[in-house]
Amino acid sequence: MESEGIHVNQPELIPRDPYITKRQQGAELKSYKTKPDFDKLKQYIEMDRKVLRFYAVWDDRSQMFGEQREFIIQYYLVNDTIEIREVHKANDGRDPFPILITRHKIPKDRYNVKG
Repeated sequence: MESEGIHVNQPELIPRDPYITKRQQGAELKSYKTKPDFDKLKQYIEMDRKVLRFYAVWDDRSQMFGEQREFIIQYYLVNDTIEIREVHKANDGRDPFPILITRHKIPKDRYNVKG
């Protein structure tokens, strides 16, 4: 063609056939991610109304005017929350607010708490 005086462009790549591309993608090995064993709905159904209760004592008698105070720690299995209640006795001189820490999740790493 150049001998006849016709200007010829540089050779171009052959365009990809979408059908062949889709067939190659379908033939590739596929990796599947299995669902983890932990299921929140299953935990809710199985652990509803189940609570672990621990009795604790805060012994602060080494300080001036310190005393020994009793608490109940409740761990709710349904959603992994914790609550700390103070045990009051009659005429102990404290305000009648039994909850020291309200029910909430506790962080796994106490030094890396997101605010």
